[in-house]
Amino acid sequence: MKIINEIYDRTIEDEELKYLRNNTCLLDIETTGFSREINHIYMIGLARLEKDKIKVTLLFADKRSEEKDILIEFINYSKDVNCFISFNGLSFDFPFIKSRMNHNGIEYNYMEYEHLDIYKECKKLKDILCLGNLKQKTFESFLGIEREDSFDGGELIHQYKLYEKCNDEECYHNLITHNLEDVQGMVELLIILRYLHITDNIDNSTISEITNTNGEIVAKITTDYNIPKRFVVKSGFYYILFEKNIIKTILKPNSCTLKYYFDNYKNYVHLLNEDIIIPKQLLNDNNKNNAVPCKKSNCCIDVEGLYLPVFDKMLFEDEKLFKENLSSKETYVDISSKLNDSLYLKKYIIHIIKYRLN
Repeated sequence: MKIINEIYDRTIEDEELKYLRNNTCLLDIETTGFSREINHIYMIGLARLEKDKIKVTLLFADKRSEEKDILIEFINYSKDVNCFISFNGLSFDFPFIKSRMNHNGIEYNYMEYEHLDIYKECKKLKDILCLGNLKQKTFESFLGIEREDSFDGGELIHQYKLYEKCNDEECYHNLITHNLEDVQGMVELLIILRYLHITDNIDNSTISEITNTNGEIVAKITTDYNIPKRFVVKSGFYYILFEKNIIKTILKPNSCTLKYYFDNYKNYVHLLNEDIIIPKQLLNDNNKNNAVPCKKSNCCIDVEGLYLPVFDKMLFEDEKLFKENLSSKETYVDISSKLNDSLYLKKYIIHIIKYRLN
């Protein structure tokens, strides 16, 4: 068994420090396969904050028979740990550790600790950030984190078997480098959690630089929240670029005719000769013979306007909402009279952002 200690020589950002204080430990394991029952743990990578530096400790089993040794060393290391940070640890690493502890006759309960599973927290970012998958290296690549290691955990199983058989130095280097960079990468990956909090204080942001050109509304929103890498959310109605603390938005309203459906259709009639809808109380001797009761499907008026989709009807409950037809699930607001209303545009843009990011 080997214990490798290294100091991760980089400046720790405030965003990282808030997660790493209070006896928090980062953890990543390497195994000889994916079965907890028959495969072994051959390395446990650990890291924690010591005097404003990250100290990385790798517990490495030179052969599978040393698995119990690294598990016992891990127990000793964890005695004063309050919280573990991992990447998919609650689904893979810790259940695997628990199973191998049981196999080796060691009592262990990982649920006694607090946990921050970066993978679990950030699953929804796959679609938001247009990531190809949810692997740790994919998140790192998005953030611009570079690695020497080119292997994944599965490919290293063969490397470990070669090392176990003949102490191959190149295999040993590959094994150590991979786990070391997994653990170090998690430190830098903590900043990805910022993307989960973009909307936290967004209602207090400011909107400026509103222009209306060729039917498109352009606006800039300034927030107090800074993200490390830019990303875009878009549809046929909007294009929203998030960059640092700025949100640049292009709204693309549709100029068309939609229908406004009246509530309580039984209170309205259709005047056939004029083809209009009026409330029953407006009937008189001159028009009552041309009136027929409205149906739910035709108790509406056509309105030309500039329309944008609504994703939170409660937010726009004081406004008229329009539809293509009665069965349409999509609803729209007419912004024809709101093109220079900065507060309204801010409200609308923020409602899109919350819909897409929350």
